[in-house]
Amino acid sequence: MPFTDLDKIYWGRVGLGALGGAFSELLTGCKVILPPSPNPGTCVSSAVPDYSTGILVGLGLYLLSFYLVKWTIAKKWGKDEQRKIVTTGVGSFALLFIFTWIFLFTLGVTYLNL
Repeated sequence: MPFTDLDKIYWGRVGLGALGGAFSELLTGCKVILPPSPNPGTCVSSAVPDYSTGILVGLGLYLLSFYLVKWTIAKKWGKDEQRKIVTTGVGSFALLFIFTWIFLFTLGVTYLNL
């Protein structure tokens, strides 16, 4: 069974959600000092993680996917089908983005570990 255009949009956004979550963790994560030290809960390099950057990465990737689909696949669609560009895969993108980001945060994967 061949992929339809909506299937391509959906699975593309699912993949972008996973990659975006991983990129957000690598970009914003920090290696946390554990409780036996004098300053527990702080980052090793005394930096403060900025999680708004990770959220902006997710929003930026979704907007990039929206305009990429609008300029390529959706050119041949009618006006009544244009709504599908926004709604196809938005839930899966958001949930997989958040899941991947939290999962890698829990594992302690940061740019300092690489």
